[in-house]
Amino acid sequence: MTMYSIWESIVGFYEPTLEIVSLWALGLPLFVTVIAVMFILSQKWQGPLTIRTLANAAFPKEQYDHASSRVDMWNGIILLLLGFPLVGVIAINGIAIADNVGAYFNTAFGARDPVITSTWLLVAVQFLVYFMSVDFVGYWVHRWCHTNAHLWHLHKPHHTAETLTPWTLFRQHPIEFFGLNIIPAVVGGAFTGLVLYATGSQVHPGMVAAVTTTAYIAFFVIDVFSHVHMPISYGWLNRIVLAPVMHNLHHSMEPHHWDKNNAVILTLWDWMFGTLYLPKKGETWRWGCNEDEYGANNPHKTLKGFYFDPFVTLWRHLRDGKSPNP
Repeated sequence: MTMYSIWESIVGFYEPTLEIVSLWALGLPLFVTVIAVMFILSQKWQGPLTIRTLANAAFPKEQYDHASSRVDMWNGIILLLLGFPLVGVIAINGIAIADNVGAYFNTAFGARDPVITSTWLLVAVQFLVYFMSVDFVGYWVHRWCHTNAHLWHLHKPHHTAETLTPWTLFRQHPIEFFGLNIIPAVVGGAFTGLVLYATGSQVHPGMVAAVTTTAYIAFFVIDVFSHVHMPISYGWLNRIVLAPVMHNLHHSMEPHHWDKNNAVILTLWDWMFGTLYLPKKGETWRWGCNEDEYGANNPHKTLKGFYFDPFVTLWRHLRDGKSPNP
C-alpha cells in the first residue's frame, strides 16, 4: 500500500464528516442570530441591539468558560475526529438495512404487488415509517439509559453537565455515543424493510432525500437548540416536539425532574408513555446530576474522569450489587 492510497483512505474516511461540518458552517450564522434574538426577547431586553449584545447573548462567558463546558467541547472535537465518520456510515446504512430486509422477504416469500401507486404517497409513507420508527426506538434507548442501572453508568456523564451549550449535545461517552446512534438506525431500518415488503415497494430516492433533509433540519432546530442555556418554549407544541425548555429540564438535578422528557425529537412518546413533564410557569432548576456529584465533587469535570469514571462505577456496581439511583 502506497502513501497515496493511505492518504486517499484517510480522506475517504473523513469525507462524510467534512460534508456535515460544511453544512453546519452554513447554519452557524443563522443559529447565532436566532439564539441571540430569542434570548433578547425572552429577557425583554432594554439595551441597544449591537453585535456585542448578540454575541454575549448567544455565547455567555459564564457558560463557555465553565469546566463542564470545556469537557463538552474537547469530547465533541474527539467525537468529530473519531466517531462521526463511523456513526454517519452506519446511520445512513439504516436505509440500506431497510432495502436489504425488504429484498430478503421478497426472496424468501415471493414479491408482493405494489399497494401504493402514487409517488408522493409512497415517499411520504416510507419517510414517516422510517422517521417514526427510528425516533420511537431512540426514545426507548434513551429511557432505558436512565432506568437500567448498567446503562446509566455510561449515560450519567451526559447529565453531570453543569452548563448547557451546543457542545453539550456531544457530551456523550464514546461507547454510549455509538449505541444511541446505531441502535435506532438499525432497528428502524429493519422495521422499515418489513413495511417495504408489505407494501410491495423499494426504497424511493425521494425518501432518502427527505430523510437527509430532515436530519439536517432536526440537528439545528431540535438537537442544537435543546442544549442551549435558555428555556425556550414552543407553547402547546411542547407536547409533540422537543422544545429547548423540555430538554433543558431533562438536565435538571432536581429529583422530581429525573427521567422525564426522554424524547429525541418527538415528545409525543413522552406524552404517550407517561414521562412528559411540562414545566410550570416560573419554575427553575439547576443543571447537574445530583447534590453529591455537583461542583467540586463532579466526577466528570475533566476528560480523564469523563472517560474512566463510568467503568469504575460500573465495576463497583457489579462487585457490590448496587449503584446510585439512575
